[in-house]
Amino acid sequence: MIAPLTSRRWAVALVATAGLALLPAPRSACAKESACPTPEGFGAFETPLTKTAKALAKGSDVVIVTLGGSSTVGTAAGGGDLSWPSRLGVVLARRFPSARVKVVNLATPRQTARDAAGRLAREVVPLRPTLVIWETGTMEAVRGTDVDDFRETVQAGIDELRGAGIEVALMSSQFSRDTDPVIHFGPYLSVLRELADAGEVPVFNRYGLMRAWAEGGVLDLRTKDSDKRKQLATRLYDCLGHAVADFVARR
Repeated sequence: MIAPLTSRRWAVALVATAGLALLPAPRSACAKESACPTPEGFGAFETPLTKTAKALAKGSDVVIVTLGGSSTVGTAAGGGDLSWPSRLGVVLARRFPSARVKVVNLATPRQTARDAAGRLAREVVPLRPTLVIWETGTMEAVRGTDVDDFRETVQAGIDELRGAGIEVALMSSQFSRDTDPVIHFGPYLSVLRELADAGEVPVFNRYGLMRAWAEGGVLDLRTKDSDKRKQLATRLYDCLGHAVADFVARR
C-alpha cells in the first residue's frame, strides 16, 4: 500500500538525514586498506565487469560514471570529495597506477530511475564511459512508484547503455534501521535482482552489505549523535569506495 503523502514526505527527509555511525575499528583493521571488511563471498556470483577489469589491468583509460541520489552525491559526509564515488576513484588509482582512471559523479539528490534514464543520451553516453554504476530504487520505494514502471525504466536504461558499448552495474539502496521499518524497499530490491539475473548485469548489493556491517558490529545504525554523523558518514563512504573497487576489479 502506498504511504500517505505526509508520510512519504517524512520518509524522504528520513532517507536524506538517516544517521550512519561506525563503531571504532580494531587496530589490526586500521592497517588494512579498508576498515570495513566485506562478508566472505560478497559479489562472488555476480556477473564480472570483464571490460572494465581488463582495462584497469592493462593500464588503459577508464571512465566510470555514477548515477544515483543523495547517498551517491555524498550529502551526509558534506560533499562530493568525500562521496563513495570519489573514494572509488582514489582507491582504483592507487591499485592500478598505470591506468588513467576518472570517476564522474552525476548523482543528484532525490533522483529517480526515470530522471536518471532521461539523462543518459544527453549527459552520460557522450562521456564514452567504460562503466556506469547506477544506484537506484530509493526514491521509488519512498514514493511508492509502480514496480512494473520501475522495472521497465531501468531495463530501458540498461539497454541504452549497453547499446552504446558501455558496461553497467546496478547498486541497491542503502540500509538504515531508521528507514527500513517504514519504507518498503523489498519490491525494488527484487526488481534489481530480477534484471540482473535476466540480463547478466551485476548488482552491488549495498543494502545487504550495510546490513551485514550493522549486524556484525561494524556499523551502529542506532546512533543519533548529530555531531558525529558527518565524520562517520565519511568513513562509511570510504568503506563503500573500497568495496566497490573490489567489485569493479573482479575478473
